[in-house]
Amino acid sequence: MPRTCSNSQFLPLTEAKKIIVTSFESPDHSECIPVSDASGRVLAELVYSNRTNPPLILSGPDGIAVKSDETIGAGEDTGIELEAPRVNTGMPIPEGYDAVIPMEEITLVAEKRYRIHTQVSPFQNTIPCGDDIVKGDLVMEKGHIIIPFDIGALLTYGIPDVRIKTWRIGLIATGDEIISPDKIPLPGQIVDSNSSMIATYLKQYGITPEIYPILPDDPASIAREVSKICRECDMVLIFGGSSAGSKDYTVDALEQSGTLLFHGVAMGPGKPVTLAQVNGRPVIGMPGPSIASLTALHELVYPLLRQWDVPIPQDTCVKGTLTEEIVSFKGFDLFLMMKVYQKNGKTLITPVKRKFGQMMGVRADAVLHKKAGSDSFARGQEVEVRMLRTEKLSC
Repeated sequence: MPRTCSNSQFLPLTEAKKIIVTSFESPDHSECIPVSDASGRVLAELVYSNRTNPPLILSGPDGIAVKSDETIGAGEDTGIELEAPRVNTGMPIPEGYDAVIPMEEITLVAEKRYRIHTQVSPFQNTIPCGDDIVKGDLVMEKGHIIIPFDIGALLTYGIPDVRIKTWRIGLIATGDEIISPDKIPLPGQIVDSNSSMIATYLKQYGITPEIYPILPDDPASIAREVSKICRECDMVLIFGGSSAGSKDYTVDALEQSGTLLFHGVAMGPGKPVTLAQVNGRPVIGMPGPSIASLTALHELVYPLLRQWDVPIPQDTCVKGTLTEEIVSFKGFDLFLMMKVYQKNGKTLITPVKRKFGQMMGVRADAVLHKKAGSDSFARGQEVEVRMLRTEKLSC
């Protein structure tokens, strides 16, 4: 029989987070990829330079290359004339020369002949060989998150490939009424949009999402498939079937295939969310509605992924003035879709009208988290929201 979850069984969100981040070891997978594809990825091992940079002595300023011992005695009142080659910033010093005098400190006497009034020491005004890095030096530590600038550095140091950490997450939708996005739904059928939506979020952090075929409402089939996917992936997200409907069998299936850690979290939306351990892997029963699924992703999946060193950036938050009252809901953490806009030089935050479907998320710019036990938010109160669309505003 399908499982139900009564209000008295809902786990506080803080406890649910603690359970999920303390119950699973970080996977240890890696692969070697071209440096040009590595932006945003996490290094799985130390990286050492294959080259010395610069490979020889370079000129610091524009000027002339000199032999330092030939400048002895030069001063403000005692000029010395000598022949010298011109050099520009970053240009190799010609063989036999060991210093540079800047252009502003010399006078041209004839072609390639200059009067100097400055005595220089060996290697003065030069960039030494290996000033940037020496072959064999450490370039980046394990766990370093590669940014575009790093790609240029790695290529400069003769490193064409790097070994990066990898994570694979399986996504599977369940339900007799669920159909794939390439089909036209008949009355009563629902397109599986959650798998593609969540997969897109995961991809941007270097995770490999694997979308599996949709399963019917059969607990034995669900249990077998979850066990199989847990042998192939580091985590499984299973969509649908975790609530209290007449065909919600996900919880029973997870108990058949592993150990149920919790079912039901005191958060809205997303309260039917479920966590199980199957073959040592986390399996998260995601709520069906898209906004609820997105909430579960941010509040429960992301904390575990961050602990696994997945480079998920910290939230971009914005403060503004609330335009409507937000009432409390006893014992629940609420996550409300909000619009954020500017008016008369002020940042205003207003709730998106609650409706069935996905247009709430399309219209929203941010999420307001109202913690369990907090008082109602009054109109005109300053609140902080987490941006969904960071192009709209920044902290």
